[in-house]
Amino acid sequence: MMLLHHPGSGDVEAYKTMEEYVKDGKIRCLGLSNWYIEELTEFLPQISVMPALVQNEIHPYYQELDVVPFIQEKGIAVQCWYPLGGRGYTSELLNDETIVRIAEAHGVSSAQVILRWDLQRHIIVIPGSSNPDHIRENLDLFSFSLTDEEMEAIRILDRNEKHDWY
Repeated sequence: MMLLHHPGSGDVEAYKTMEEYVKDGKIRCLGLSNWYIEELTEFLPQISVMPALVQNEIHPYYQELDVVPFIQEKGIAVQCWYPLGGRGYTSELLNDETIVRIAEAHGVSSAQVILRWDLQRHIIVIPGSSNPDHIRENLDLFSFSLTDEEMEAIRILDRNEKHDWY
């Protein structure tokens, strides 16, 4: 997959060049990173190969409640980066009392609750870790499900608080 990062001038031309690589079989699919409703509404009608994925910052404090369904309704997968809040913010998010309470109810970690929350929103998560215990924990997301009430409790945490400005 080839990603076109953050909208800017010349994007349509750059994307059309990448579309040729797809048509020639040199790459299988295209994706976008850090694209939102306004940019996508203008951009999508100008291209011929629909992006397979849009990768944006998404975590419980920055949920993109309007953007995620907009992208998904177009048949495009959503992938989050910084699912655990990102550099300098992970500890606060993992210790959020709502998330901790939900984790305790399921006998799992706060990180597992957040990653499960993403999966239940049909968002692809690829958490990074070099710690083997964390890697194993990040894979164990299918032994529990969050209730509608727990999903709502996390939704209420949204602060529209973006942690990385590219």
